[in-house]
Order: sequence, then C-alpha cells, then structure tokens
Amino acid sequence: TAERGSFYRKMLVAKTASFFKKKVIIHMHAADFKEFYQDSNDKQGIVKSLNVCDRLIALSPSWRDFYVSIGLPEQKVIILNNIITPPQKPNNRKFEYPVRMHFFGHLAKRKGIWDLLEVLKEHHDELRGKYFLRFGGNEYEDEIKKLIAENQLDDVAKFEGWAYGKLKEDILKWSDILILPSYNEGLPIAILEAMSYGMPIISTPVGGIPVVVKNHHNGILVTPGNKEEIWQSLKYF
Repeated sequence: TAERGSFYRKMLVAKTASFFKKKVIIHMHAADFKEFYQDSNDKQGIVKSLNVCDRLIALSPSWRDFYVSIGLPEQKVIILNNIITPPQKPNNRKFEYPVRMHFFGHLAKRKGIWDLLEVLKEHHDELRGKYFLRFGGNEYEDEIKKLIAENQLDDVAKFEGWAYGKLKEDILKWSDILILPSYNEGLPIAILEAMSYGMPIISTPVGGIPVVVKNHHNGILVTPGNKEEIWQSLKYF
C-alpha cells in the first residue's frame, strides 16, 4: 500500500481478511506516509488500521522506527529491502565529457525533477557540452516538453517518456550517474538499480536513502529543494 486513498482501500481488504481470521501482511511502500499521518485528524484510526496486520514490512530501519513510534508493536514490524533485476553488463566507456546522468521517476515536485530542470535552465551555458541528462517518468509530459522547448534545453537534456524494458536498460548502460533529488521516499528502486551498475548517486537524505547512499563515499546527498546544492553536485562530477 501507499498513503491516502491507497491506504484506505487496502485497509478495507486487510480488515476484512482479519475478520475472517486470515493472516495479514502489509507491505508499506508509501513515500509520503509521515506527512499523511501528521496531517490526519484521525491518527488513532490510522494506527488501529495498521495494527490489524500480523506483520508490517518496512523498507528501511528509519521507516521501521517511524511505524513503531506511532504505535505498532516492535515485533510486528520487519525490514525487507527492495529487490531489483540483476544488472545487464554495462558499456565500457571512458569518463569523458559530456558527463551522463539519468533520472527515473514520477515527474511531480516530490521527485525533485523540476528543481533539476531549473538548475539546467539557470546554468545552461556552463553545462553545454559538459553535461547531458536523459530522464523518464509519467505525468506532466506536456509541461516537461514545453519547458525543454521554450528554454532550448535539448542540448543538455532529453525526455524519454516512460522508460521501461530495453529503453530503460539502454539508459542504465549509457549513464554515468543517477540524480534523484526527492523530497520524500521509501527506498527508491531507481537508486538500487543505478548502484547495481556501479554508479554514484546524487540524491537527498530522506526515507531509506541514507541507508545505502553515504555522502561523498558513493554519492552526494543534497537538501531537498536546494537548487544551489544540486548545482554544486553537478559541478563536482
């Protein structure tokens, strides 16, 4: 389940199963669950719903600690790391200009893609010839295409649409670095996939990300929404 509507729909199923004395496992993938819980006028009801489960699967230690902190018994909450498809053999290429980055994810503000595009706009001249971004995702496609066209960013960025299958594999082989400057997350599959290809990561210290990305060890962690830090991370690479 995720948060909000997804949560309430799945809890109907969970409560029904529990009523009929079936075992219930809730696998929690919500990135915005903390905000959903904090904004709710029925926090007690949310916790009561979660407690119908026999086990709740969280994606990282920080998420486990959160669910325990709001009222789930510690023995109910377990960590199961996200899994990914094993990597295909990456292309052997020298590190040279342009630096190749990719982004996979929902094209909403939560994922930070609009912050990244603002950085590309602001520093377009400095990045031309030195940097190229290929990014894929869903929703807001018309707005994304318009922004790229109006600002003539096609020499530093290419929108690939929804990247899956061979296209996704090709981008992973092509790329040097993943950038995902999210505002909130569970534990992103995109980061695990990129790391399986040996890539460093530019991301943010939200959700389970700090469990796998260590600042200036295997990536750079920037403050969500801080475009100057995003720019400095691009300059670093």
